Amino acid sequence: MIKFDRIKLSLFVIICKLNYMQNLIINTVEQNMVDIIWILVLFFLGKTILKLIVKRLERVVDDGDKDHISQKEKRVETLGHVIISIGNIVIYTTILFVILNMFGIDTRPILAGAGVIGLAIGFGAQTLVKDFVSGLFILVENQYGIGDEVKIGDAIGTVIRITMRSTVLKDKENKVYYISNGSIKNVINMSQYEV
Repeated sequence: MIKFDRIKLSLFVIICKLNYMQNLIINTVEQNMVDIIWILVLFFLGKTILKLIVKRLERVVDDGDKDHISQKEKRVETLGHVIISIGNIVIYTTILFVILNMFGIDTRPILAGAGVIGLAIGFGAQTLVKDFVSGLFILVENQYGIGDEVKIGDAIGTVIRITMRSTVLKDKENKVYYISNGSIKNVINMSQYEV
């Protein structure tokens, strides 16, 4: 009987806590309804603007030939993926901080902690920084783009994805190679004829 009473008490405490959290969330939503609507509007507006920027870039370099994809078109496709990825990170981070502020959580210590953690990660994850910088130079120098046939080290294949961290190749046997950008020393681009 004592065990049954403890279980009932535990369930009662859990239900009370859930009820309190539910009321807190409902009150916060009711008090900040205008802010929530603005967050949703800015979220969808930001995502739409990102897509419009990428589509505009694609239209600017489009030569009208559907059968042949030029180097400029490949480069814009690659940069479009990077722009959307970075833009999504900025949008989600901004929305997260706005929501935390709505719930009364002070974000200044989080930002300060993120700065310190970022510094520690910079020292501790030098290969990650190396990969990122190498990926940036691959994109800026247009060494290769999505759809190019390349040879990187022993891997030969078509570039199917480029991120700031890695390059993904797929060979004729459908094997997929994940190559970190920092480890790429030499690249042979068999698709790039223009300089």
